[in-house]
Amino acid sequence: MSDRTIFARSSGPGPSAIAVIRVSGPGAAGAARALAGKCPPPRRATVRTIVDPVTGVMLDQAVLIFFPGPASATGEDILEIH
Repeated sequence: MSDRTIFARSSGPGPSAIAVIRVSGPGAAGAARALAGKCPPPRRATVRTIVDPVTGVMLDQAVLIFFPGPASATGEDILEIH
């Protein structure tokens, strides 16, 4: 495991109806709080309003799913943004 938090597109390349961004590492829950006000309950798809953490301006609505480590695919905290 790493002490770094990374993010990457998880959905396939090219256009798609829904893109998935995965945030992995110790800052995943903090990213959820910064973007959506609070972290969703573990392993529960939750619709949240996404805001710019600096300005507070609404950006979009998304489905967030939080997988706390070590019981996740990578052993780290993971946040998926759909």
